[in-house]
Formats: sequence, C-alpha cells, structure tokens
Amino acid sequence: MLKKIVSLVLCLIIGLSLCVPAFAAGDKTAYIIVSGMNTFPLYDENDNQVWPLSTGTIMKLVADILPDVMNYIVTRDADRLADRIIPVAYNVFEKIACDKDGESKYPLHTDIFEGRLGENAKVFLKKDKDEEGIVRAAIERFGIENTYFFNYDWRLDPLKHAEDLDRFIKNVKTIDDYDRVSLLCFSMGGTIVSSYLKKYGSGEIDTVEFCSTAFEGTSIVGELFSGRLEVDIEALIHRVSSLARNDTLEKILDYLNKGLTENGFNGKITDFANTLIANAGERVFDELLIPVFGYMPGLWALSPQADFEENKAYMLRDNDSRILADRIDYYHTNVQGNLSNTLHKALFDTNVYVTAQYNMRGVPVAKKVTESNNDFLIDCEYASGGATVAPLGKTLGGDYKQKLYTDINYLSADGQIDASTCILPDKTWFIRDMAHVDYPYSGDAAEFILDLASSPEQQTVFTVKWSQFMRYNYSDKSLKKVSAETGKDYTLTARILDFFDSIRRFFYSFINKILVFR
Repeated sequence: MLKKIVSLVLCLIIGLSLCVPAFAAGDKTAYIIVSGMNTFPLYDENDNQVWPLSTGTIMKLVADILPDVMNYIVTRDADRLADRIIPVAYNVFEKIACDKDGESKYPLHTDIFEGRLGENAKVFLKKDKDEEGIVRAAIERFGIENTYFFNYDWRLDPLKHAEDLDRFIKNVKTIDDYDRVSLLCFSMGGTIVSSYLKKYGSGEIDTVEFCSTAFEGTSIVGELFSGRLEVDIEALIHRVSSLARNDTLEKILDYLNKGLTENGFNGKITDFANTLIANAGERVFDELLIPVFGYMPGLWALSPQADFEENKAYMLRDNDSRILADRIDYYHTNVQGNLSNTLHKALFDTNVYVTAQYNMRGVPVAKKVTESNNDFLIDCEYASGGATVAPLGKTLGGDYKQKLYTDINYLSADGQIDASTCILPDKTWFIRDMAHVDYPYSGDAAEFILDLASSPEQQTVFTVKWSQFMRYNYSDKSLKKVSAETGKDYTLTARILDFFDSIRRFFYSFINKILVFR
C-alpha cells in the first residue's frame, strides 16, 4: 500500500512539473502598438521625405506665395491670388495624392517595423510622448522582446491595412510563441483595428485598447469634406496657447487674446480671412484639396457617419470611380456603422477598453469644429464611442439628467460628459486637459494605459484604481479624479490677471463715458 501511495505522489509531482512550462507560456504577452496618422514620414522612391513637409519646403512655399498674398491685401483680387498660389501649392502637395481609385499616384513608403524591434528600438527610446512614448514605456515595463510596433501608410485603405495587421499578429504569435496579444491602437489606428475586428474577429487577441482613436470619425473631416471652411482667429490663438502645456503661460496668453478680441483686432483678421475664403474657397477645394486629399481612403475613414453622404456628394462629384466609392461605402457600412456590434461581439473573448480626452480646442477651421469639446484633433464624442458631451467651455447644465443606465452614475463631476450613451460606458475612460495622444512615456498616463493593456481579466471603471473621469497635470504628469471644482482653480496668476482685467475694463468704460459726454 505504501509503495502505491508513493508511486501516486510521484506521478502527481511529475504531472504537475510537466504543466509548469505550459502555465508559464500562458503568461507570455506580446504588446503591439498600432500607430496613428503620420507617426513616421512618407518617402518617395529616392527616400526623399515628402510628408510631412520639411522646414525647407515650407519656407520656400511661404516665400513663393507671400508676394501674392501681399498683393491681395492691397487689391482684394481673389481670382488673381488663386491663379498664382494654387498651382504652387498643388505642385508641393500633389506628391502624396491618390488616384481616383484610392491608390497612391506615386510609389511612396514609410517605416515598417516587422517582427521584434531589435536595433529599431533606439528610435523609440528617444521619444517622450505620443505613440513612440508608449512604445518606450512598454519596452521599459514589459521588455524590448515583448514590444512591437505596427505602422502603415495613413492615406490608404484601412481594410487593406487590417490584412497586414492580421499577418503581423499571426507572425508574432507563431515565431515568438506568444499565448496572449494586447493591441494598443492610437488615433487613426482605431480605424485599422476596428477594420481588423470586423474582418477577422477577436480570436487572435486577448486585449484591445482604443486610445484617442477616430474609430467614429472626426468633425474636422466631416466639415471640410462638405466644403465648410471658416476660420476663427480668437479660437486659433487659444489653441496655440494650449500648446504651451503650462497653466500659467496659457492663462497669460488667453488674457492677451481676450484683449485682442475686445479691441476688435481678432475680429478684423477673422473677417479678412473668411472674406478670402468666400471669394476663393471653392477654387481651393476644386483645384487643390479635392484632387490631393479627396481620394484618400484613409481620410474617408475619418468621415463621421452622420456626414458621410453629404461628404460624398461634395468631394466625389467629379469622381466616377466605383472602386473608391465601393471601398469607402464598405468601410462606413460594415466597420464604422457596425462598430457597436463589433465591440460587443469582441467582449465574448477579448478585453476591450476605450480612452478619450476632452476640454481642448479643435482645429478652428469650421464652426462645428471650433465649438467642439475636443482633444486637439478628435471630438470627445467620437473618440469615446458616443458620449454626450457639452460644447467646449460649457456644461450639460444643472438640470441635465443622465440619458441611460440611470441606476449607475456616468456623469462627470465637472458637468461636461454623460458617458452613459457610450458604446461601452463601463469600459470607457476620459482624461481632461490632455491633448491628442499626448501620453508621456513616464507618469500616470502611461501607467494607466499599460495597466489596462496588461490585465488578464476584463476591467471596468468600477474595478480599477483609475477613475472614469480624470484630469491630467502637465507639470507633474499626474492624473487626478475630476471634481466639481476642477477647472475653477484660482491661482495667483489668475488673481493678478483678473486684477489687471478689472483695471482695463474700468479704463475702457471711463474713456467711453468721456467720449459720449463730449
């Protein structure tokens, strides 16, 4: 009997020891960061950078068109200005154009990182933020051998890129023997990953994280692709002041901006610019913007569903290609238009997370974009998968009632967001005062993103230490829970500026009374 017991114990020990490698292998995770738009430049066949424009190219372009702009200021001859500057600009931008079928007109390429990063890691280890910063943070946390980067030509069909991503994932899992794969996609990368999920399902991946993504489009494309172009100089200066990433400097610049507005300077510049747009805008679209940017499937994926048909009627009115039309119709019907079903289906076997940013100014080139509660490039409404969001600088109102799931609180304490209308309300986080994909490689933001990506279990806004609504502080790279007092900070700088503002208002009022009296 004793021999039988000993034999049984030995068998159990041997059996368990054989299982250990299997359990250990199950803990091995590949972290694949999917880039956003234009993370790395586009090059021509001679390896010359064609996009983004080099500093030298921009300076030459400005020098070429400046005399004509100065002439327009004097003559107000919009047609002459268009005759001179459109051909010059077209000659520069046309190098990245697509043909009417949505294929690149010229053989361009970008940096592709196949397999392990290896020597390529040094490219990322110098970066402090954006996708490269997250790659750097992932390398430091998970190791260079477990971190991968998927890049692509942002102009082209996201469904074609989804095929490349599928091969990339299978190659990583096969060659490097991973059991788990986490996808972290950023900005335009959301259109690629949502295309991948629709086309291939989520069986090959264990976690997918959408960070500041345009998987539901962005208003800047929706407005511009309908021909609506309207600048706002005050909003532009406010946007520029936000680039300071410093609360004190931003308050000072905004104070000066307020003075320029009240003195009428911003209004005059805005009127001048919009008069030029009214006189020459149609030609700019017809002769420059549409032929260069209007046939890029990648940009069409950024058209919001609500604007898509109007966008097609405007941008494709002279394009009879069924190939491009079928491509973008398929994307909007089956990918963007079916996003809710795709994400809910993925939840059966995959952890899914969404992060959006807010309380930032969008690119002020159309009224809707200017008023949008944005992350600098993408509307919070779209990046969050359908949150109800107050216009920038406003709240939903004191009497606002949460629209859905009223037994659970999904309202932000600052009154700007109702997350109950999101596709995944309990799996969607919001970061206030952080610009688009501005995650630094160190600090709370990177830790938050990588915590979710590395969790073996599906987390929600109720199961992690990270609050659903957080505010980012650039000075110490911290994330703090949003409160009812967030944004009402009365710093010494604010007190000083308010004091000078009261003096300025008194002075203007005094002068006006004297003028009226006389």
